[in-house]
Amino acid sequence: MGIPYRARVSERRFLNLPGFRGGAYVLAYVEDTRARGPRRDPYCDDDCPKCPHNFEPKLELEIADCTERINLEFDVDSKEARMNSLYKLDTLIDALRIFRKGIEEEFEQYDRRERELKEQKGE
Repeated sequence: MGIPYRARVSERRFLNLPGFRGGAYVLAYVEDTRARGPRRDPYCDDDCPKCPHNFEPKLELEIADCTERINLEFDVDSKEARMNSLYKLDTLIDALRIFRKGIEEEFEQYDRRERELKEQKGE
């Protein structure tokens, strides 16, 4: 029996406020591998030149709404892959900040149209 996964990060959060329907969530998981060393592939022969070998930790970022789900992959096996993983996260964070600002700006326009409609209806 293998060593069970241990979490360095294990975040599970609903994305909707209470009272809103839907199963939107975000899941962020980073395995804590401090207690694990190189491992042997159970399918290799005793004379396998690749064993034992290093392994990547379990990394999981999943974002879901009511009907769709995305899983993003992140790698740690080289300097370039690590840089790309961090770039991917930073780009996502920046895009979300910009998207949030755009949504906030659209609140005013939505409210303006609502006022105009009420005026047209004589309310």
